[in-house]
Amino acid sequence: MKIFRFMSKKEFEKYKNGETLKNNTIHKGKTNSIGFCFLDAEEYTPEKALHFLSGIVTFDICTVFETEKKLNKTYGVYAKPIKSTGNPFEDLLNIFAGYMDNFTANEYCTTKYSNKDFKLLKYSENIWEQWEPKEEQSKIKWREGVLNEKEA
Repeated sequence: MKIFRFMSKKEFEKYKNGETLKNNTIHKGKTNSIGFCFLDAEEYTPEKALHFLSGIVTFDICTVFETEKKLNKTYGVYAKPIKSTGNPFEDLLNIFAGYMDNFTANEYCTTKYSNKDFKLLKYSENIWEQWEPKEEQSKIKWREGVLNEKEA
C-alpha cells in the first residue's frame, strides 16, 4: 500500500535513524483513529490533503511510504475546502456562518512503525512555505527516499 503522512522534523529524524516510533493517542473529535494516521496515496494526493489538513497536522515534512504492514482502517471527518467567491470578506463570513461542508476520509493508522516496515519513497520539507491556499493544488518539491549514504 502507498500512503503518506505529514509530520514534524523530530518524527522524521527518528524515522531516519531507524527508531521504532510509538503513539497510542486516541484521537478526539470526529474520528475513530488511534496512533499515527496516514492517507492512501491512491485516494488523495498530499497536495490536495494540504487544504483539508491545514490547522490539524504539522507541515514540516511530508512523507510518502510503501508498506505491506496491516494498518487499521479508520476515518476522520474534515471540512471541505471552500471555493473562493473572489471576495476575501465574503469568504470569511461564509466560514464563520458555517457554510462549510464536511466529508469523511478513510485513514490508515498504526500505533508503531519504523523504516524497517515503511519504505520511504519520497519526502518534502518546508511544506507550509510551499502551500498556496488559493490554488486547488500546490506543486510540492519532492526528494527521493534515500535516507543516508549506506542506503544509496
